Amino acid sequence: MIKLTKITEYLEKEFPPEFKEDFDNIGLLVGRSDKDVTKVLLCLDANKKVVKEAIKIGAELIITHHPVIFNPVKSVTDSTDFGEMLVSAIENKISIYSAHTNLDSAPNGITDTVCEKLGLIPFGNLVGDLGRICHAQSGETAKTLCAKIKKEFNVDTLYSTFEKDKEIKTVAVCNGGGGGELPEIAISLGADVYISGDLKHHELGMMKVNDDIDFIEIRHFDSEKIVTEILKNKLSEKFADKLELYISQAEVSPLLDTDMIL
Repeated sequence: MIKLTKITEYLEKEFPPEFKEDFDNIGLLVGRSDKDVTKVLLCLDANKKVVKEAIKIGAELIITHHPVIFNPVKSVTDSTDFGEMLVSAIENKISIYSAHTNLDSAPNGITDTVCEKLGLIPFGNLVGDLGRICHAQSGETAKTLCAKIKKEFNVDTLYSTFEKDKEIKTVAVCNGGGGGELPEIAISLGADVYISGDLKHHELGMMKVNDDIDFIEIRHFDSEKIVTEILKNKLSEKFADKLELYISQAEVSPLLDTDMIL
């Protein structure tokens, strides 16, 4: 058993809040900071199924990556799925803590873990603390890089702008959603390929017509589901004898393989 404040203080030491983006909403978003915690459920997103899972295992704390409260909330009632989730968590005395873009960008956070899994060597950021620009392994090609992504992130299909195999020397990476100004920054930094997700059609089109760079999509969920292992490893290092740590089994990607139902 340990006080929740000790857990949050440790997480904010490992993934400092100053690494978060201005738009973000992180920290303890539901619950009391002085409560005792024995069991923690780790997930990418909190939803009704995850809260039910926390109730079932007796967890007093859910730690999420994506903030459980992001946009302004005008009411919290059981008339919506979102409201029902929060009401249920509060009624069962379950706190919810979120570490988002600070966990993305801090050293040894999600972005660095993605790079490590792919054998990429960061030498700078895309903008501020966000994203990385990396050296690829010697002899890396489009085919070998795509094969690594499929293996390391357990995905069967990737989408990219590649029309033929080519040598890869410099790679830009942004886990999750990396649209907006980031594709143009990746181009300006001389990346041979940009790995990210959630690009809009016109952003994809811009990269498609640019002969110097290609794009590989790792869907948002697929690139960030590793967050639970990162959190479990970190918390185990510090609180192995005080906390029972569980990775959510109720959480699945919002996008499922259509062949499963056809």
